Formats: sequence, C-alpha cells, structure tokens
Amino acid sequence: MLKRVLIKSLQAATLSVAVGLLGWMLLALAEYEAHLTMTTNGLAVASAGLSLLGLILLIVGASYWLSHRGTRAVCLVFSGLTSLKFLAIAWLKIAPTSDFWNYHALAAFSAQGMTWHQMWTRGLLGNYVIFPHSLNIANFFSLITAFLGANFFISQLTNVLCTLLDMWLIYWLGARWLSRQMGLIASLIFYCIPAYWLYSTLLNGAEPLFVTFVLLTLLALTKALQPAITAAPNDPWLNLCLALIATLAANMLRPIMTVWLIAVLLFTGVHWLQTFPRKTTKRLWLYLGGAMLLLTSSAGLNNWLYGIQLAPSNVETTYSLATGTNVATQGTYNAKIMGQVTHQLKVNPTPAKAYSKLAQQLTQDTQLNVQQLQQQHRWFSFIDDKMQQLLGPDYGYNWVLYNLQSRRTGNTWYRLRYFVITLSAAYFGLMLIAALIASVLGLRQLTKPHFLNQYFFMSALLFDGFTLSNLILEVQGRYHVIIYLPLIALIICGIAALKIRYHQSEDV
Repeated sequence: MLKRVLIKSLQAATLSVAVGLLGWMLLALAEYEAHLTMTTNGLAVASAGLSLLGLILLIVGASYWLSHRGTRAVCLVFSGLTSLKFLAIAWLKIAPTSDFWNYHALAAFSAQGMTWHQMWTRGLLGNYVIFPHSLNIANFFSLITAFLGANFFISQLTNVLCTLLDMWLIYWLGARWLSRQMGLIASLIFYCIPAYWLYSTLLNGAEPLFVTFVLLTLLALTKALQPAITAAPNDPWLNLCLALIATLAANMLRPIMTVWLIAVLLFTGVHWLQTFPRKTTKRLWLYLGGAMLLLTSSAGLNNWLYGIQLAPSNVETTYSLATGTNVATQGTYNAKIMGQVTHQLKVNPTPAKAYSKLAQQLTQDTQLNVQQLQQQHRWFSFIDDKMQQLLGPDYGYNWVLYNLQSRRTGNTWYRLRYFVITLSAAYFGLMLIAALIASVLGLRQLTKPHFLNQYFFMSALLFDGFTLSNLILEVQGRYHVIIYLPLIALIICGIAALKIRYHQSEDV
C-alpha cells in the first residue's frame, strides 16, 4: 500500500510540474505573440490561420487514411513529404555563416585529410576547444563529406534524411508504445512543425543529428526492455548496446543527456517499487550504469579522438552558466563573455593555464550575475525573459534569413516574415495546449492502474527535465527542439486516454 502511494505521488508530482511548466510556456509564448501581432498585418494572420488549419487537416486525414493502409503507403507518404524539402533547398540557397560555416569548413578540412591537431596548431579551431560538442558536430558531418564531397547540399541532404529517419523512428516508437495510428499521428505532428521544418531542411545544425540519436536510444531501449515475441535471445542485449552507443553519440552532439539519465533513473526506481519483471529492471540498471560510465569518460574520449588537449567539461559548463545568468542578454549569447574566452586562449602560454583561468573567471562572472539578480529581485522576470528566448518560434525563419545567399531571394523571404513566424508560433502554441490537456488527462488517469500511466510519467519526466535544464544554462530558440519529443509523446498519450474513455463509455 505504501509503495503504491509513493508511486502515485511521484507520478502526480511529475505531471503537476509538467502542467505548471506548460501553463508558463503558454503565457511566455502569448507575450511573444502579442509583441508580434503589434507589428504584423491582418493578411499574415489570416493566411497563417488557414495554413495552420491545413496542417491540422493533413495530420488528422493522413493519419486516419494511413492507419487503414499497409507499410507501402506509409513509405510513399513519408518519402513524398520529405521530397517537398528539396523544393525549399532549390529556392532558398544558403551561404552558411556563424556556427554553420564553422561546421561546414571544419568538416571539409577533415575530409580533405587535415588532422584535427593540424587545425589546432594553425588556429582553425578557435574557441571550439572549449566546446568539444561543436567539434563533434563538424566531425559527424565530415564522415559524410569524405564520401560525398564538400558541397553544402551534402550537409543539407544529411539533415533531410535524418528527419525522414526521425519520422520512421517516431512512428515505430508510437506504434510500439500505443498503437499504429498513434505512431502515425506523432510522426506527422513532428514533420509539420514549421520552424523545425525550415531549420532541419536548409541548415547544417546539430539538432537533426541529435534528435535522431535520442530517438535511436529510445527505440533501442524499448526493444531491450520489451522484446518482441519473435526476438532472438540475444536481441535484447544487442539493443541494449545500441542504446548505449546512441546515448553517447547524442551526448557528444549536445551534452545534456545527463537529464535523460536522471529521468531513466527515476523511471527505474518506479519500476523497482512496482516489482516489475526482474529481467526488465536488471537491464535498466545495466543501461544506467553503462551510460553513466560512458558519459563520465567522454572528456578523455574527445581528447583521444582529436589528439589535442580540449577544455575539461567544467569550462564549458561555467561558460554556459555565466552566459545563462547574464541579465544584459537575457541568458543568450554574450559577446563580452565570448571575448573573455578568446582573450584567455590567446594570452596564456599553455591550454591548461588558459582553461584554469577561464574556469575561474567564468565562475566569478556567474557569481556576480547571481548577486545582481538577487539584489535587484529580478529572478522571476529574468527567468520569464529566458523562457521567451528559449521558446522563440522564429529560429527557423531567422537562421534561414541570416544565411541566404541571394539578396533578391532574401527580400522575398523578408516579406514573408510575419506569415512564417506567426504560423510557427501558432503551431507551437497549439502543441503546448494539446500537451497541457494531455497532462491533465494523465493526472486523472492516475486514479486507476493502467499501462498508459508509465508513458505519461516518462514523457512528463523528460519534458520537465529538458525544460528546466535549458532555463539554467545559455538559451537559444533552437535549443527547445529537444522539447518537441516529450511534447508529442504527451499529446499521443492524451489522445490514447481519450480513446480509452470513449470506448469505456460506449461499453456502459
């Protein structure tokens, strides 16, 4: 009895935090949209509204139609939707800037035979020596570049194919957890996110690769814990190994997988309290132990991989904290802090000395920022500003605009500004509302034992963890991409809960 109360309390607390965060997100997005509405026009709002309705009809109609068709139809629809991205690539030609240029250039250098040590001695790595994940992003792209060439289209093609694979992975996960129709709804919701559709099509950012490895982790771990009836005896262990490799790869691209491990740890604790099958719990503990070991050794792995002395992980963490607590830029990129990094890397005779000085200086910056926030009693308003920065639905539009090659195309794209951003904000807001309703349904579902409770619990854990961790560190609009996955999981769990209630009322 005590175990049951403890489990229900933990699940209810997690879902309650999710409800609170979703409400806060909606308020933050509403503030953003209110500012946007003051500068936009009625035509943009009307056309965005019609487009949003069209996307909803596409998701509902296509998921219903495909649920009554075979796998061949799903292949054709997914491939057809993906092919539309090549029309955008043909129209919006990109000349990469900022990090996107760095990823492309470093990948090309590596593919042409230049070692990372040579790049370092020539000063080509710049400040990336304190951001190993940025080197890892370039390195992942260099593997494809080595085979297919250094044309920027190759990087775009890589991310487009990643999003196609993501659709399949989400579909398989949804079908495995709930039903085939829920998997279809989830994959189509993911495909239709306007901001991410643009970003993952036209730019060589890390997010599509990162999301792919997170989804591979989820699917492999699911297969390891709940093997199919037709699975061979060794299949669960092979999937467990695949989950560990995918976890390490995801963390190499964005070092936030500790949040994922904390969520899995809490989920494992609930499994243990519920006396689930010993095999399942044993595999979960093995996965957690192996993943923690891999993540703690990732710094040494990076040094070995690149043959240079990269900064310890605490330097990158202190940089992100110093930036994330800075009021002047609302927790976003700060040129002054980056200037400190550049200066220390240049003036110190050895990397070890530079890293030590940086850690000390960035820690002092963080302490001063925190003191300022406490003295001015600005914590709430500052976090609210950070939430708006994190949820910014304009990252897809803006990054395309900044990287466009043709001025003529740029002028045309600029005229579409309010339509694209309004559509992006409205779609994301609708996702938040649907997830909020789903979380409330999840709280009601806790009153009775049901397999759906564990999916609500895990989805809410991931949503809470990724949202709160992003608010502690530096934020950018594109950083909220990872939140799409738990949001979509909550939405399909909510739809499944509604279907259960409907069928129960029919039986009565």
